[in-house]
Amino acid sequence: MQFRNGEHLRTLLPILALFTGLCLLFIALIPPFEGPDGPEHVAYLAWLADGQGFPPQGEAAWETPLRQEAGQPPLYYLIASLPLRLLRGHEPQAIYRPNPHFPSNAAGTVPDNKNVAIYYPTATLQGEWLALLLARLVSVTFGWLVIVSVFGLVRELWPEQRGTAVTAALFTAVTPQLIFISSVISNDVAVAALSSVTLWLLARLQRLGVTGPRTFGLGLVWGLALLSKSSALALGLPLVVGLAARQIQQAGGKIAPGPLVRTFAGLGMAVLLVAGWWYGRVWILYGSPLGTAVHCYAPWAYCDQPALRPDALAQWREVFDSYWAAFGWGNIKFPGWAYLLPAGLGLAAVAGWLLDWPKRGKGNGRLSQIQLTVLLLTIFVIALSLELWMRQVTAPHGRLLFPALGAITALLVMGWHKLWPPLASVGIGTMLVFSLGSAVLLYPAYHPPAPLTEAAVATLGTPIGWQYGTLAELVAVSPAQPSTAAGATLPVAVCWRTLSQSTTDYTVLIQLIGPNNQVVASRRTYPGLGLNPTSVWPIGQVFCDTIGVQIPTDLAQTLRYQVEVGLIEQASGARLPVVDAQGSPVSAAFASAVRLEATTSEATAVPAGTDPIQLVSFETADSWSKTSPINLTLNWWAAEPLAQEYTVFIHLRDPATGEQVLEADGPPLNGWYPTSWWQPPERVPDLHTFTLPDDVTAGSYTLFVGWYDPATGQRLGDEFELTTVAVIP
Repeated sequence: MQFRNGEHLRTLLPILALFTGLCLLFIALIPPFEGPDGPEHVAYLAWLADGQGFPPQGEAAWETPLRQEAGQPPLYYLIASLPLRLLRGHEPQAIYRPNPHFPSNAAGTVPDNKNVAIYYPTATLQGEWLALLLARLVSVTFGWLVIVSVFGLVRELWPEQRGTAVTAALFTAVTPQLIFISSVISNDVAVAALSSVTLWLLARLQRLGVTGPRTFGLGLVWGLALLSKSSALALGLPLVVGLAARQIQQAGGKIAPGPLVRTFAGLGMAVLLVAGWWYGRVWILYGSPLGTAVHCYAPWAYCDQPALRPDALAQWREVFDSYWAAFGWGNIKFPGWAYLLPAGLGLAAVAGWLLDWPKRGKGNGRLSQIQLTVLLLTIFVIALSLELWMRQVTAPHGRLLFPALGAITALLVMGWHKLWPPLASVGIGTMLVFSLGSAVLLYPAYHPPAPLTEAAVATLGTPIGWQYGTLAELVAVSPAQPSTAAGATLPVAVCWRTLSQSTTDYTVLIQLIGPNNQVVASRRTYPGLGLNPTSVWPIGQVFCDTIGVQIPTDLAQTLRYQVEVGLIEQASGARLPVVDAQGSPVSAAFASAVRLEATTSEATAVPAGTDPIQLVSFETADSWSKTSPINLTLNWWAAEPLAQEYTVFIHLRDPATGEQVLEADGPPLNGWYPTSWWQPPERVPDLHTFTLPDDVTAGSYTLFVGWYDPATGQRLGDEFELTTVAVIP
């Protein structure tokens, strides 16, 4: 492609400007380490900037901060490390501080510990932080190259439809995942750019014909792609097919061994000249020419255990979603329904190609069989290589399809044109909405909540007033709802007032406590859901977090559970001491309570009585011994809500005289499930354990149970006569 009279340049500049603006928006919203494998990519830059040569591979790589990225070819890192070479050691230093609570299990739309690193206020446009910003701008320039090459590719494939190349370039420029990868430190954008240029040059060669210089130039660019990431190796098959087919076509349909050999020799020499040294080096030193062996030492690898691979269909669904929009470490996403939009656009493009198939090769604007084969083959081999890779490691990442981005975009845009040309505008508009809408996801994921205003603090009610060490006062704790089912996530709002400055980053601990101090659910996080470490808390401010606590699916019993809140030192696990407003120690920091509902499949017949609480059944032994604890299980049916907390009475009476020989009164479930927390209609199994008084003589007695108000002594409903019990010595 040549810029005749500046026409193409004038066309592309506004598109590149739009893309740059979107990238700068993403850069402003996303901190430096938050791209996929961000700390490892930055560590690669630092390794080169420190003059340590190329990093080790294999198991030794895991002893360095580069970890699995040590196996990556060096082209991108050599370029992106240039700013850090100049500013290495300049203050402030760009220090990676891992977030110990990354990642959370929160949904992609929930801003909860999506940050892999902890950030403190610093001058981000100075020192090493400036170097990382400039490295990200290197990624932006590779993104420019992706857009230009897609424009050139479609111009070569479909020269009669001049507007289609502009459409393809604009669609590429507003694709949110490309904007994201172009705004972080990652070699994925470099391989996407150079692979797209490779496909562009191949399409140009197919149009103009095979010559030695064109083939050699194609090999040089493919070599650069290989020097960016080994996944570009999969382009070899479509390159061979495209070159061979065009060479045979030039020979009048005959296979001429001499020209074919010269063509492939020129291609191979160029590739070896650019990238051969790297792959030969790692093969000789580490026995892994593609540098992939280093990944087999990763915790997420199953190189020798393919049975451990997650569900393949689910992985490919994630690949599809993250090809379009999945940010951070793939943990920031739109709601699932949103991805139906690009899916529908993809199906529309397929429909356009199928409807056009009978006319293929006829008239203007038709792809030749060779061109179409090369595009489809490119997508197939890149997808196949990803499938083989996902059989080795957990890697359902759409960006790994980016070496085929040019082919995918070309077929999409051309398919829309064939079905209904305005569809291209729909596709561009959809991607632009996705890209701009990404700010709604990215800002809260990486920016701490603002402190509360005095008016907002007043709405929290009377402060709890507990003081944690000298650091903070607990102002309020409030579960989002009074009752939550097993398997759900319970949001708990926790509000603090800072009392003093700290040099330690403490972890917020929330535990849901049941009988016998059993912890049924627990959650730990830095304040601000990973974004507001205690060492940067300003004194006197109040702020709140809403922390999701996952309730186990196998919760044993429906009860009122206590919500315990603590602040702990992450490394040692030591808790800050808690005192109340009077300075007295708080031994159990139960700041609130919540009803957790266990899942049960047991059916219960509705009793026929009219009392608010009915007895469904009971279980106890036929004889009671004065030397052993007595267990009595009462299965209640709550027919209507109860505002008060009633007490169960358990009476043993002499049937002859009516004398009462035992009172074992107590709240249901030993106080862990007061009646005011019951949610009718509900079956409540209620275990009571007690012992017989020493003065109860052996004999037969009648057992009665019922309810009363402990404040007034007034009975609730009728009493229930259960059975005759034999008391034995």
